[in-house]
Amino acid sequence: MSTAPPPKKPQSDVRKRSVLPSTLNLLAAAQSSSAAASINDLTSDEYLDKMEEELNRSVDKEVEGLVDGMGEIVAKGNIEGRDHHQLSLDSFQIASRTESMIRSTHTLLSLVHTLKLLHLFSDTATPTLATEKRAKELEKEIEVAKARVRALVQ
Repeated sequence: MSTAPPPKKPQSDVRKRSVLPSTLNLLAAAQSSSAAASINDLTSDEYLDKMEEELNRSVDKEVEGLVDGMGEIVAKGNIEGRDHHQLSLDSFQIASRTESMIRSTHTLLSLVHTLKLLHLFSDTATPTLATEKRAKELEKEIEVAKARVRALVQ
């Protein structure tokens, strides 16, 4: 009696749905805080003010990280009176601080891109003004055409 190995599970390249840890953290924070429930109670201006404050805090945090990082790099730039071990340690600290500054810069660039898109997609005044201007021009043309028809009929 020979026993055949169990059939292999078919492999697929279809991606399985998964939830990112950051999404889970955001969901947990939203459920645990009462601020999430109060967002619906805010007026439009209050909501925009709150969003502006959050964006300003984010920008301030990233810029502060850049300034602190640059200060640390400049402070470690002096190599006089240091041994090789201390110099290699400083070199490692400068490299890690530089990576942190690059992350902050990327975060700021991402924020700038998001703000540009928000501005582009939320600018409803310009198309509305253009539409109103075109409507007025068309109304004038219609009045002129009506006047010509009246003159031709009489």
